[in-house]
Amino acid sequence: MNENGISIIIVNYKSWLPLENCLNSLLNQKKIKTEIIVVDNNSNDNKILSFKKMYKSVIWIENDSNYGFSKACNIGEVKSKFDLLLFLNPDTILVSDCLYKILDKNLDFNLNVVSIKQLDKKNKNTYAYGEFLSFSTFNGILRSINRIFKNNTKKRLEKLDSFSPDWISGSFVLISKSVFRKVNMWDERFWMYYEDMDLCKKIKKIGVKIIMINTISCYHFHGLSTRTNLETKIKTKTEVLISKIKYINKHFFGLKKLMFISIIYISIVLELALLSPFSKVKRGVLIKFMKNFNY
Repeated sequence: MNENGISIIIVNYKSWLPLENCLNSLLNQKKIKTEIIVVDNNSNDNKILSFKKMYKSVIWIENDSNYGFSKACNIGEVKSKFDLLLFLNPDTILVSDCLYKILDKNLDFNLNVVSIKQLDKKNKNTYAYGEFLSFSTFNGILRSINRIFKNNTKKRLEKLDSFSPDWISGSFVLISKSVFRKVNMWDERFWMYYEDMDLCKKIKKIGVKIIMINTISCYHFHGLSTRTNLETKIKTKTEVLISKIKYINKHFFGLKKLMFISIIYISIVLELALLSPFSKVKRGVLIKFMKNFNY
């Protein structure tokens, strides 16, 4: 196995324009050997044909169904040849020396999993990291109170060259293949959302550190890869709720788990029921969530 490069794995679903910009930025990376793997989750619009012609050096994998983020990432990893993996969103853009700068820090990727600062189109930090789910992070009132203190914490952390958050967003995860396989890859029970929090939870359990580098950045035009139409909006918003409950089921136990799930279920149903008369998306999410709530 060749160790001197990065296998970049991108999951795509109808995100062709963002993907084109992303691929162009990756092909302009300097001093770094890469292979690019795009896993298409059955976009089913024939646009992949023109992309295959434009980007012949890219490895294209066509799924026969929309398997979601986690499973598609795992499918891409199986085809990868390098020891270092970068899971990357299609709505990101990397500057030409981004990957070189990361590797130039000489980090031990058997002990560290890395992400970098992600900027929006206004060059503002999107804060692609966070704390593990707890009562204070999902309860609305406590979350509002904590936000006052967290804003100060974020400002303090932003001044550091790097720091170690609980979890990093799945939009940019640089991880060694050995660590990735040691934690049994992405958990495919998470179709989309909370899979990154779950992965980082497993990574920390084996003593590997999560690092967010502030001195290196990329652009992430958040949401361009998921907000394609009404059906997709409903599915993705529903998956946020379902994945949250799956995460609690996996990582919490006993009375604490029962309490978390009960509070979440009641708050979700109340919010959606109140807002559904005014929003097709909320109405669709409520119906889909109620049909799928069996976790």
